[in-house]
Amino acid sequence: MQDERGDRDGTPPSGQGSLGVEARYTDAGEIGRGGVGRIHDMRDKRLLRSVAMKTLDPALGRDPKAVARFIEEAQIQAQLDHPNVAPIHDLGVDSNGHVHFTMKLVRGRSFASWLDDPTRPPGSPERLADGIEIFLKICDAITFAHAHGVLHRDLKPQNIMVGDFGEVYVMDWGLALTTGANVVLSTGTRAASGGEQNAIVGTPAYLPPEVARGQPFDEQSDVFALGCILYAIVTGDVVYGRQPMLPTLLAARRGAVIAPEHALRGIVVSPKLLRILSKSVAPERADRTESAAALKLEVQRFLRGGLHLPRQEFAPGMRIVVEGDAGESAFLIATGTCEAYKMVGGARHTLRRMGPGEIFGETAVLSSSPRTATVEAVDTVTVLVIERATLEDGIGLDTWLGTLVKALAHRFRELDARSAPGG
Repeated sequence: MQDERGDRDGTPPSGQGSLGVEARYTDAGEIGRGGVGRIHDMRDKRLLRSVAMKTLDPALGRDPKAVARFIEEAQIQAQLDHPNVAPIHDLGVDSNGHVHFTMKLVRGRSFASWLDDPTRPPGSPERLADGIEIFLKICDAITFAHAHGVLHRDLKPQNIMVGDFGEVYVMDWGLALTTGANVVLSTGTRAASGGEQNAIVGTPAYLPPEVARGQPFDEQSDVFALGCILYAIVTGDVVYGRQPMLPTLLAARRGAVIAPEHALRGIVVSPKLLRILSKSVAPERADRTESAAALKLEVQRFLRGGLHLPRQEFAPGMRIVVEGDAGESAFLIATGTCEAYKMVGGARHTLRRMGPGEIFGETAVLSSSPRTATVEAVDTVTVLVIERATLEDGIGLDTWLGTLVKALAHRFRELDARSAPGG
């Protein structure tokens, strides 16, 4: 029979129904340990499954505050019912009085191990594509936690588990704080108020500058740690550089974030992604991405590219570009038909007709030269507008690839001039 005290004061029940802890579980060995306890792979004889059991260190078990914090860690994680937060199964005390909780056993590896895999070197398409896919799921979990008034406070690749079948879980909520009434706790040790919110806790390499200075931890502090994870995906490095703990902590206090482009060491990355990354790890909160949800949205827009290009509609007979004008944008035809022509000796010479999927205006943009022809809508036309900055982001015009593309644009322009009527 369950101990009634568990319902009255938050103390976990001393038994496990009709089957005690020792009788219910078979220990398959330790799989991890941290600052407050150890995690074991346990076989649940009742439900015939393996679970992860986290047990509070016996030395801390004599400290009522440590016990309360351990219980509340389980309660916070249990109430964050999200696909990217490992579910809690049970909370209890064994016959020796040791507090524990059980949760889903994730078969996989830490994201830190994933990032260190030599088959995914920084700059490789696999690392960037797959790493960002994992990152978006991390953002989902933290967005959910923030919506429920929970701050994680120790986000880092070591606290992310990547399952064998694409599962991603944000783990270790041992430093989490609650900022509202959305999560119900036994005591108030996790409330984000007073000295608790101002405590300098976490991992120095992922520590937001404001926290390193003893200022209150808030949602944007978690965003900084998310940016540090994205930084590791893109550059393979950490924001303060690889150095001992004390110099790292001092660098955090100064806000001495190493600019991503300096950490790339020759790796070519889209300038747009670098801007997103730089904003997410901005030392000052006023300059930083405002939320985990906003950071996810910015990364998604980067991935989706053309789906977010602005659209314009032109009625029949309207000119979309005009010969001789400056070329600031290229255009991708979504619907309708356009006609490109030149004026030679006062006469109109049609060059070609274009339909959906065709691009025009790119040569002037890439070569920074005036338009060589006029393009007019034959019927109602909808185009996607590709601005110069978008082309620079997508191609990287300051890279070897961008140099090649610009050279080809100049060459095409010369050929076009020689073949034009009257040329």
